[in-house]
Amino acid sequence: MNALTMRTVRGAGGLTRHVPSFAVAAPARRGRKPRIVPDPIKTNGEAAAEDMRLLIERIERMDEEIRNAQDDRRDVLAEARGRGYDTKAMLDIIARRRKSREDVAERDAIMETYLQALGML
Repeated sequence: MNALTMRTVRGAGGLTRHVPSFAVAAPARRGRKPRIVPDPIKTNGEAAAEDMRLLIERIERMDEEIRNAQDDRRDVLAEARGRGYDTKAMLDIIARRRKSREDVAERDAIMETYLQALGML
């Protein structure tokens, strides 16, 4: 939206005068205002660096624990395979146990419907 405003112009010989001009309004901002978070390293260098180092070490320890748990899981599956169990079926059972009974029942009903439609039941 343009509005007529007056601006001051200095002409030849140092004379100033007011002339009309169109002011262009800045476009309206949309969305949220950006959040300004101070950089902890700049505001509190030593303490922030120590805090960041501790957080990174915690994450590294957690990553190591995850890797160890994955190795243990792999070992248990290998043991089950060695005893003759079907590990794919065991993993399907584990996935079903994670879901609610309603989700499992709904999935089984859909699967049965599809199998009947294909003549597989």
